[in-house]
Amino acid sequence: MASNNWWNSASQIDLFQRRFETIHMDRRALLKLAGAATGSIAALSLLAACEDDDEETAAEEPDDDTEVDEPDDDAEVDEPDDDAEDEPDDEDVDEPDEDDDDEADEPSGDLAAEQVLRTNFERDPQSQDFNKDLYCGGEMQLFAMLGQFDVELEAVPDIAESWETDDAVTWTFHIREDSGWSNGDPVTAHDYEWSWKRQLNPETAAPYAGFLYDILNAEAYNLGEIEDEDEVGVRAVDDYTLEVVCEGPRAYLPTVVTYIAAAPSHRPSVEEHGDQWTEAENIVTNGPWTLERWDHDVTVDMIRNENYWNSESITLERVVRPIIGSDASQLAFENDEIDWHFRGQLGQLERVENDPELSEQMHRYNLTGTWYLVPDPNFEPFDVPEVRLAIGHAIDRDAIVDQVLRGLATPAYTFQPPGAPGYDENTYDEYTSYDPDLAMSMLDGTPYEGGENWPDITLTHREEGDAPRAAAEAIIEMLRQNLNMDIEHEIGEPVETYERMWEHRIQFMWVRWFNDYPDPNNTLYQVWYSGFPDGNRHAWSDEEFDQLVDEARGEDDEDERWAMYQRANEIQIEQGAAIYVYNPWNYGLMKPWVTNFPRNSDGDFVPNWNIFIRDYDHYQILEH
Repeated sequence: MASNNWWNSASQIDLFQRRFETIHMDRRALLKLAGAATGSIAALSLLAACEDDDEETAAEEPDDDTEVDEPDDDAEVDEPDDDAEDEPDDEDVDEPDEDDDDEADEPSGDLAAEQVLRTNFERDPQSQDFNKDLYCGGEMQLFAMLGQFDVELEAVPDIAESWETDDAVTWTFHIREDSGWSNGDPVTAHDYEWSWKRQLNPETAAPYAGFLYDILNAEAYNLGEIEDEDEVGVRAVDDYTLEVVCEGPRAYLPTVVTYIAAAPSHRPSVEEHGDQWTEAENIVTNGPWTLERWDHDVTVDMIRNENYWNSESITLERVVRPIIGSDASQLAFENDEIDWHFRGQLGQLERVENDPELSEQMHRYNLTGTWYLVPDPNFEPFDVPEVRLAIGHAIDRDAIVDQVLRGLATPAYTFQPPGAPGYDENTYDEYTSYDPDLAMSMLDGTPYEGGENWPDITLTHREEGDAPRAAAEAIIEMLRQNLNMDIEHEIGEPVETYERMWEHRIQFMWVRWFNDYPDPNNTLYQVWYSGFPDGNRHAWSDEEFDQLVDEARGEDDEDERWAMYQRANEIQIEQGAAIYVYNPWNYGLMKPWVTNFPRNSDGDFVPNWNIFIRDYDHYQILEH
């Protein structure tokens, strides 16, 4: 068993020193931090070790068996994970208090001579190859897609300066001629054709190639049902014209090809270096940034890609990202080692809000996602629809948001979150209003009348930090008080728990979804459609629901499309397929010398998360 006393390990001390050399912390400050974090005995041990210059040590890479299948959220105050909001009316959605995010509060002054932003990675990336693995954990701003999401979560031109379609089946993207890879190669339509076919090639074994399945024959090629890649519906007509043919009308295609799943890779680098092509000495990027240094488990440093078409509009010159875990990043921020601590923890929120300095540096942001309960209808007692519906009235969403999450969320009633196109403002009070008496009465005539005769019930979720855990405990207590349910609380290992979920072996699940791209196809179809040949995320199914979300994919009349999704919402709510509880927000801490925050039309701060990923384009560093 590995020792918890890392200060007794020479290799770990070496790694510790290298990390702090990266952010230019001197020896005195390092020892002060060690004393604060580990106690005087550890500090003395570290002092002795740091004074021993004769012994050369090599850093040991920590074991990391965690499969990253979604954007990292282990320590967050509720993720999102899955972004910013769509201008809902104030009376429809109670947003978190934004007084501390007023744009007028941003500092002003002269720009610093060196434009360097420091913000941590919570773990060393597996790679930077998003074309092969969407969740490789790398830096998304290294690459540019055909479009980019702006602060309103709208797909706008990037490498493609325009696109058009007559029928939503065949799309033409016009590639700008003034953008280049970081080595000077021009970015062309051929780069996207080759990269997407690389992702779909079965030999690549890209785990998330399904994001490209809207393209004609993409799925068949990926599954090995056809072997000729030329049958896939993407081709470079010439160097600067890309044609994409879909399986049917896909009005949302621009949002899909703007998502990071459609990132390109640099073919000569891939062919020369294989899986090592994204190492700092090999990588070639087409986004606004490229790697300057990648010292594994220590730091990822970037400089601007001057060949990117819009590079001159960016003020930052470098971004330094030391590898500092979520449990240590706030301490690093308070020690002036990083400028942006992006994932605050719920357990620290009260302290931050009550601290006169930190409270001024705190900024809330929307995660564009949803936390929800899934009572599997194949398990007792959830095979009784009235039980599922009773839960909807037994949970006080407002109390969870205001008291448990301290305002870091908004109540949720349907799946598509506020801020994303297709958001349904209807709260469906008939099924979602908090009414314990109504909830209990719904059990009348069932085997569980009066809250009696419950079988063993377990609420399961994967380990994701303190906020989801606290919300789950509150839900369990509400169901105990209002329905007399005695519920066990299971917090599972992330990968194993998700495997059980996909195998429909979890009775009652507490789970979240962060939007990958801002369209209901990503939520209602990809999560809830039950007709996928390789399985579906949840066990509930309904024929009318499936038909609606399937047909909505091909509907090019936007109003009709939104109406189809609204009817799909109604079916879910009426049947108690899921109980949507809250849309998570988070908070971070930003140093006062960082200014020019990206903000949407509501005035909300929109940092890099899962949809909008271009905050480095905005920030400026003031003299300090």
